[in-house]
Amino acid sequence: MTAKVAAKKLECSVSTVYAMVAAGKLRCVRIGLGRKGAIRILDEHIEEYLKGAEPKTPPSPPSLPRLKHITW
Repeated sequence: MTAKVAAKKLECSVSTVYAMVAAGKLRCVRIGLGRKGAIRILDEHIEEYLKGAEPKTPPSPPSLPRLKHITW
């Protein structure tokens, strides 16, 4: 699919899709000559991106060391 169609699926702008591709966050297939070729984004690429973008549980805060000279 084109960047425009991918943007509609991801509910973002086309420039955001191009920025994600440039940053390596969203994979694509280039058609044409080198880096000037057109990009196409497969459904699998969008699924990979969305799977990696799922919110992760935040790490638990580190426990404070017990200080012997301070009593609670």
